[in-house]
Amino acid sequence: MALSRNARISWSCAAALLVFVAWLLIGSSGQVGIGFFYAIPVGLATWWFGWKGGAAAVLGCSALYAIGAALHPVPYFGVALATRLVVFVGVAVVVSVLRERMIILEHSAEELEAIRAALTPPTLPDLADVDAAAAFVPSELGVSGDFYLLTNGPDGSTIVVVGDVVGHGPKAARLATFVRARLAALAANTTDPGEILELANAALIDRPGRGEELVSAVCLRMGVEDSTVSWAIAGHPPPLHLPTLKALQVDGSTLPLGVEADLSLQTTKAPLGESDGVLVYTDGATDVRRDGEVLGEEGLLGLLSPHAGLPARALVKEIQAAILEWTDCPVKDDLCILAVRPKAS
Repeated sequence: MALSRNARISWSCAAALLVFVAWLLIGSSGQVGIGFFYAIPVGLATWWFGWKGGAAAVLGCSALYAIGAALHPVPYFGVALATRLVVFVGVAVVVSVLRERMIILEHSAEELEAIRAALTPPTLPDLADVDAAAAFVPSELGVSGDFYLLTNGPDGSTIVVVGDVVGHGPKAARLATFVRARLAALAANTTDPGEILELANAALIDRPGRGEELVSAVCLRMGVEDSTVSWAIAGHPPPLHLPTLKALQVDGSTLPLGVEADLSLQTTKAPLGESDGVLVYTDGATDVRRDGEVLGEEGLLGLLSPHAGLPARALVKEIQAAILEWTDCPVKDDLCILAVRPKAS
């Protein structure tokens, strides 16, 4: 439980007084070593209250040392006091730097956690005609560039996007936030998966200060009313048809977003039966290892096969568990899976 401000002040003062009393009790025989223990309340005050609290503690502890030296005189008092001042100030500076660094790290962790929650929200929107579920396991790096989006298109169809920024860490996560936001805005105005990805590519290319930034993505439109599913792929593993687990391929270019300004992607359409569905995943689902062996696409299909006919929520739960049970290593890359099916009538 976190200490209140008054409790922290009390503990700092109590530590200083404890050193002072110990000095008085021990007497001249322990004067040399005991005085340095004032560094403890200095460190506590600096950690709890910052450099201002540390400065106050340095002054207070120096005063207590001077009082103690008056009661039990020490040789070369000026030199002894100066030495202890150097130590106290050094402790305050070091602890202050560590404190500021810890605050920065905490704020950074909170920011990245918020970014991850935005990229891969734990709950999906409840859409009238679609049964959807997602599974996400962050990499051992804590945050990376995987993201998914589930929303309604302007014609009432369902738009699904799953993407993966090339790279890891905060930079990839922030880029993923940018791309996902653009995709969400685009999906509100068009339902053509190829067009959505092409426009997102243009936004990525035109992004101020951009570097060598690549994003793989799958975009699909599920139209339950017209019983069709259409999709486009930009350098991403192809989605899988459920329950057959057949890869939904496309003709033509599948380059990632960010490679070239005039990227052209083809939208492919197929009929959608009442028992059909689509599963989209990132390469973190196939790159897991066991005894040096990579799971790969064939391995993933093998794990999926017993569960391909399940409802979306049960399917992603089972496949996530199966992948994590198969691997014997920490997840090196984000593991992201999203399944969509027409709701049973």
